Amino acid sequence: MTCGSPPNEDESSSPDERIATGVFVAVASDFRGFHSWKSYDVTDDAALAGIHDGSTVTEYLNKKPPHGSKQFPIGTIVVKEATGGTIPHELFAMVKRGGNPPFNDGAPGWEWFDLTIVNDGKDSVSITWRGFGPPAGDTYGGDAKAGCNTCHTACGNDAVCAKPLALSKF
Repeated sequence: MTCGSPPNEDESSSPDERIATGVFVAVASDFRGFHSWKSYDVTDDAALAGIHDGSTVTEYLNKKPPHGSKQFPIGTIVVKEATGGTIPHELFAMVKRGGNPPFNDGAPGWEWFDLTIVNDGKDSVSITWRGFGPPAGDTYGGDAKAGCNTCHTACGNDAVCAKPLALSKF
């Protein structure tokens, strides 16, 4: 884990209640059922970035931003799943956490996650790491620099790089 201890998996407050506070701290249950969310094939985008070599890459979006948005709203979750490449299965996410000042100076408001599928029949995940990027000794998508902010801040679009998720398309 990065950035301290994981938040309590307290499910007594709903995601909407947590978003209303202006800070959305995601817990594992917030990712449950991500395979049923709107999906986008971003394989070509990932290949251009030089990560997920040979993988089929799909991104899942929990909810579309309002039309005309310049940023993704707090509570937005993007899950990126890469399968069939040099690493058999990768599952990463970015969550618009928000905050004032915003969490993460590199990609303002975003928190990064490495997830693992839990074989419970409910499309659940566990959180492997979370924070500003992977912990020392770990990597993101095979990137030797092991960073998330490096590429995501360079792509604009509120740090969401996949072309199908361009804010101008919603």
